[in-house]
Amino acid sequence: MTNEKNGRTVRVRVNDRGPFVAGRIVDLSRAAAAEIEAVADGVVPVTLTVVSLGSGRRTRSGKPGPGDAATSWAVQAGAFANAENAERLKARLAARYPSPWLEPYQGLTRVKLGPYRSRDEADEACAGLADFGLAGIVVPHGTGEAESGR
Repeated sequence: MTNEKNGRTVRVRVNDRGPFVAGRIVDLSRAAAAEIEAVADGVVPVTLTVVSLGSGRRTRSGKPGPGDAATSWAVQAGAFANAENAERLKARLAARYPSPWLEPYQGLTRVKLGPYRSRDEADEACAGLADFGLAGIVVPHGTGEAESGR
């Protein structure tokens, strides 16, 4: 990854999905941000260069695999370490989306929408999050795992 403002580079492993903010493509650890002198600015333009791809495999126990058909879909609008922030987003989204809900996951609180009967419906709902400055992801409903990003 290269900071376009100063040309400094850092090699990182991308191991999650997010950020869930429209227009942003990656969140860095503080150490990686310090390497490219981006800590003070907070948000900087970067260029990503893929060095190698992972296997794409996930470890799931008793959950559908990537090739399994989902019976319904959900949209994850965000994930927060602070549950109060998740509650605030849920309240903002409730004006437009029926029944947003919160899902605890590995110490985070996820804000989700749905379920939707089809992937197309979920994709449409996900695209609407841009009106809130968010970029969500479509996930199979009830699995707790992201299936594809937006």
